[in-house]
Formats: sequence, structure tokens, C-alpha cells
Amino acid sequence: MVIIVSDRLFAVFDIGTTGTRSIIVDEEGREVSKAYEEYPPKPEGVMIHEQVADTFWRTSANTMQRALAGCKHGPDAIVGVIVSTTRDSMTPIDKDGNALAPTVTWLDNRSSSKSKEMAAEIGPRKSVNKLMWFIDNKPELFRKAHKWLSLDAFINNRLCNAWITSPADARFGPIDHETLQWSNELCDAAGIPIEKLAEIKNSGSLIGEINSEASKATSLRRGTPVILGSGDQQCSALGMGIIEPGLVEATTGTGTFVITHLDEFIEESFVMFCNPSAIPGKWILEGVTPGTGLTYKWYRDQYCQPEVALATKTDQDAYEIIESSAASIPAGSDGLLMFPFMAYKLGILYHLGFGHTKAHVARAILEANGYVISFYLEMMEGMLDLEFKELRIGGGGSNSPLWRQIQADCINRPVVLPKVRDSTVIGAAILGAVGTGVYGGYKEAVENMFHIEERREPIPENVEVYKKQYPIFNKLLTSEMGNILDAIS
Repeated sequence: MVIIVSDRLFAVFDIGTTGTRSIIVDEEGREVSKAYEEYPPKPEGVMIHEQVADTFWRTSANTMQRALAGCKHGPDAIVGVIVSTTRDSMTPIDKDGNALAPTVTWLDNRSSSKSKEMAAEIGPRKSVNKLMWFIDNKPELFRKAHKWLSLDAFINNRLCNAWITSPADARFGPIDHETLQWSNELCDAAGIPIEKLAEIKNSGSLIGEINSEASKATSLRRGTPVILGSGDQQCSALGMGIIEPGLVEATTGTGTFVITHLDEFIEESFVMFCNPSAIPGKWILEGVTPGTGLTYKWYRDQYCQPEVALATKTDQDAYEIIESSAASIPAGSDGLLMFPFMAYKLGILYHLGFGHTKAHVARAILEANGYVISFYLEMMEGMLDLEFKELRIGGGGSNSPLWRQIQADCINRPVVLPKVRDSTVIGAAILGAVGTGVYGGYKEAVENMFHIEERREPIPENVEVYKKQYPIFNKLLTSEMGNILDAIS
């Protein structure tokens, strides 16, 4: 079958925690070409939840060059460039846009004594804690920095000289939830000068054009419009068509994110977060467990050297080899349960016995993701007084048939797999399509750019096993909730 690709293409930068991908997408939501680059090991002295800032730009430029090289239409067919990044990451820069220190990533929980005293005022604005830590611990660096930029603004500035961020990314800074602009009151209380922060604009807005330096680095045509993107999870929700109440999606990447659409802001959401949507004026309710996918990567790197070596020799993916063994383990991992909160140093292997093998641990890690999703679905349904009929899934974890089945079995609902697994990319492209006028609105864009590949039903006998295991997970979660709340506060 010959697939005819539209002449109007979008170039998307999808900048994550462990690597960056650049993708060329057409107006029908098809990936034309893409390239990925994992970040290299960090230099000595860079803290565990920091990253060398230029790594984000270098991998962005490298991957976009390769993606364009693989696109026969070339850079002249690109009608819009969009950036989507991991959120809650801060970088100090000078007046020329050069980083003065490593980027502090979203996994970092540093805070000052004053920010802890202001916990009720700050709430989930975690970047405020980071900024206040620098004020207390590195005051000279804080003063010297011309701007403290979220990751999207850092890359937007490289592309088109625009220190501009979206509400989705600014939400982690000292933002006013009513105006979605910086809060004078919170900035004054925290000691953060507003002039050190990026300008906030709505996602989907035209913010500039590719400059000559960025053109040379990325191979994008100089003058190509840059459309403001949104946070990775906001783009993921948009890319899976979560644009009205009653729909829900889960993304499994570095962490697990369960998201549903809201028409209005919810003030009290307990262990979940109410964040601005990629669609201006709308919101998402988001349950987050950091590090679930990173737990799987940790397991691969620490305990699966033979599988990694075999993958290198046979040109396979190491995860596929690991999962072939995990698939031989019965649902429930013979009672072994993984509590996946390793990002907070609260990870637990529970009910571990001498009969368990390495493959049991692998499956237990995959199942932990399913339990986390179940927890958030129950919370959302109770809070919003509705019932979700299905779960749309995306992220790297959705590439695994075993993982998809585990998710369906754990939640006892069908899981729906999009044709393009990287829903963040499709969401960013949708912003580009609406922002450039290719489509007249988000509903029209979703109808044309979101497509379903698979609908997977739960296996009844597995569902019964997970119904018995889930209360054990919930018991652990309840007992550790105070520690988790302390870690994120």
C-alpha cells in the first residue's frame, strides 16, 4: 500500500528526561521520519537530577538534522516548528542565552527552609522550591542569571530568540491560577524577581521564526514559523484526543501519568494535580508517579547485562528480550509486588521469596505500573462522579504487547493504542496545525490526526489475580503516603 504524505509538515522537538527525539509529522497525524538520541553520561559533579543544559539543545539539533535528512520533502515542506518538553525543569542563563549552570530537572526535590514554611502558599508549584533553594544556597548565581528558564523557553530562545513559555510549563513556577500569568504576590513572598522569568503565552501561538543560527544547527529553513507548544503530558493528552470530560489516558515513559480533561480548575485534588491544558482556557487532572519507567531502566542497567549484550549482538531491543522472560511468569508474579516509588527512595520489593527469579522482578515492575494506573482511575472516578469506559495509552511503555495486556488486566477495562505511540508528538503537531491555520480548531484537528491501531480487552482470569494483588499494593501505598507527601511537599 502506498501512503501519500501531505505536503504540509510539522517539525516537532520532543525533549524528555533521558533523551530527545525529533519527528516530522504530516497534517493527517502520520510520522514521516524521526530520530532519537539518548543523553550521554553526565560529567562528574553534575548531580543525579541535573542535566548539562546544552545537552538538550545539542541532541535537539542532531536529531532534527537526521529527521529532516530522512524526509524526502525536505525543510521547505515544514510549515510549523513546535517544542514539547518535560516540565518543571529550570536553567539559569545569561543575556546571550548561555546556561550558567546545569538544568535542574523535574525529578529534583530540592527546597529551602523558607519554601517549606511556605508550602501551603506554594502548593504544587515545584519550580518555586528550586528557585528558592538557589536564592538560599547559591545567591551569587541566582543574582547573576539574567533569566531562569523552563526547558521549553530555553529551547524556544535557541530557535527564535523568544524567552517564552506556555501556561503548562509556567504552572510549576510562581503562577497565578486565575490569570495564568506570574503572581506578583507569590514572587514577592518567595523573593523571585518577575523580570527573571520567561514571558507566558498561550500554546498554539506564533512566537517567532527559525533564526539563522538555529537553521544551521538543525537544518530547518530560516524563517519557518515557530508555534508555542506545551508540556509533554499536555501534548500527550491532546494527541490522544482527551479534549472533553469522560475520556482518560495513561502515558508510561520515565514516569506514569494518568490524565483526564476538565473544563474548569479544581482547587483540591489531593495527590493529583490540576494543570493548564494545551488547549487555552481548559484544564487537565493529572495523577503522577515519577520513576516507574525509570525503575524499569534501572533494572535493565543494573541486572540485565547478559540481555543487553545479546541485544547488541543480535540487533534486538534489550527490553524485548527481558519481556520474553517476563511473559513466561504468571499474572501476579507469584505474589511478588513492586512498590515503584524509587524516585523518593521508597521503592519496595514486597513478598520476595526464594522461588522468585529475575523474570519475576521484571514482570512485577510492569505490574506496578498497572496498579498505579488503577489507583488514579479510582480517584478520578470518585472525584468527578463518572465511569471511564476505556483507557487510551501512550509513551514508550505502550510499545510492549505484554505491558499493554498487563494494563488492561489490572484496570479491567479495554486499553486503546493509537497508531502513533508517541502521543506527545501528535499533540504538539496538533498545536502546530491549529496555530498555522491548517485546521480551524482542536476538535477538527483531533478527528484528522488521532487514529486507533489496537483495542485490547482484559483477560478475565488475570483480572481476578490482580483484584487480589491490588489491595496489597493499596495497603503499601496507604502506609507510605505520609512519606510520599513529605517527599513531594
